[in-house]
Amino acid sequence: MSVKAERLCVVIGWLLYATLPLGSARAEVVYTQTIINPLATVSTLNDFTNCRANEGCLGKTGQVFDAAGNPLFVGNLTDTLLYTFTLTAGEIAAINASPGGTGTLSMTAARDLGLRAGQPVNTDFLVASLEGTLVGDLFGTTVSTCPAGENFNPINFACGPNYHNDVMAVSSLDIASSPFLAAAADGIINVLVNPTDDVGRLKVFSLTLQYASSPVPSVPEPSPLLLLCLGVAGLGFASRRKSRLQNTSSDKNSSF
Repeated sequence: MSVKAERLCVVIGWLLYATLPLGSARAEVVYTQTIINPLATVSTLNDFTNCRANEGCLGKTGQVFDAAGNPLFVGNLTDTLLYTFTLTAGEIAAINASPGGTGTLSMTAARDLGLRAGQPVNTDFLVASLEGTLVGDLFGTTVSTCPAGENFNPINFACGPNYHNDVMAVSSLDIASSPFLAAAADGIINVLVNPTDDVGRLKVFSLTLQYASSPVPSVPEPSPLLLLCLGVAGLGFASRRKSRLQNTSSDKNSSF
């Protein structure tokens, strides 16, 4: 290959490399913690009384029952549910080292959540806040797969989330870095969950809080053509160098 052809090959390879898009952005999770409800179990009891407190079900008065199926004298679904997350010094440092990151709050829950068939607006959701800062509505965009009316006589255990069964749904909310960093500064993050008035029953299986660093685009791999051209150019350079050395040696020998 001529010197001109080698140079042209390298230029083409570099141009192809330059036009490659950057790889997908990658973020690193620097903190994650999950609070699991140790009582939460999936009920298969085909009865209105299957919201049992001993199985982790929360309900208003008349809608939650003890292990024997008797209604609790006072409901155990409070106006506000408090979840406390604790952080180590290392986790606090990792979060502070990523001021442009994003927090995420995710809940897995069942019962009175999401838009039900026949309703124009979803009124069954949970308002979440982080240390006094509003985060958003958990299950605010959830849509139940159950048909209109009560899920009863018999209970459909395949659709949900809805009344009378424990078909789970997952809802996630993003948290801006500023309130997350402020909340994490003292090593304790309090998350408040406020059920709307229409939520009569609720079973929370888990709540996860995490923080990820800001995404960093990955660098594309070198073009195969570029690598080939560089290899060819290297061989050409080595061949020309060897030829020059041989010519130089021949000239020296001819001078004697």
